[in-house]
Amino acid sequence: MKLSNILKTIIVEIAARDEIAAAIDDKKVVSIFYDGDEPGGRGLRTIEPVCLFVDKRSGNTNLTAWDLQGASHKVAVGDGFLPGWRLFRADKILSWNPTGDNFTEMRPGFNPNGDKRASKIIYITKF
Repeated sequence: MKLSNILKTIIVEIAARDEIAAAIDDKKVVSIFYDGDEPGGRGLRTIEPVCLFVDKRSGNTNLTAWDLQGASHKVAVGDGFLPGWRLFRADKILSWNPTGDNFTEMRPGFNPNGDKRASKIIYITKF
């Protein structure tokens, strides 16, 4: 890989991480396009991002968020499981667009110490 391509990748990752951190700090509701696997698969999601961390098993940078609506809901709407907590791999988030709304309440099951799968917490929201 050329050095210029490596630098572009690093710059994009830093910008994305800064955007995620700002949304976590400011409690911003965000619309994302996620290139995920089944059951939710690819599609738009509206989320409340709360914790960015490094997964201790995979080494992936992951985002824990309260999923308000979107493609994940196709699977469990009839079962009444959604909205709810979802885990998103940061490298599979293809777009990041704050909606202009903020969230203020702690959702049920929020862990103020971070995600149990984390080897390192990068950012976490404070209530």
